[in-house]
Amino acid sequence: MRYAPVVALSIVLFASAPSLAQEALGAIEVKAEDSERSITIACNDPAQPSLKEVEQVLSVNDPTQSKGLRDKLMEAASEACAQKVPRILVTRTATGSLTWKPLQ
Repeated sequence: MRYAPVVALSIVLFASAPSLAQEALGAIEVKAEDSERSITIACNDPAQPSLKEVEQVLSVNDPTQSKGLRDKLMEAASEACAQKVPRILVTRTATGSLTWKPLQ
């Protein structure tokens, strides 16, 4: 009967694993490929970063692009939150869109 506690513990851990995995991510860190700066965006109540923050993180040279890039940045952050990725690296493409991947 000494196996009973081990079996019981295994069952408890197995049963609680899905609930632990379901926990919401609080915030994510967003870093641009060509910048040393990063920004933290909350997943559950995301406040938009200022245009100045977007310009700094994404190294925006043309301020008229800032609002559109902020929208794309928030979309990337939302996708990362949904996928529970805590840190992402965003890259601006030649067409002006943003792509992201998990940051190690």
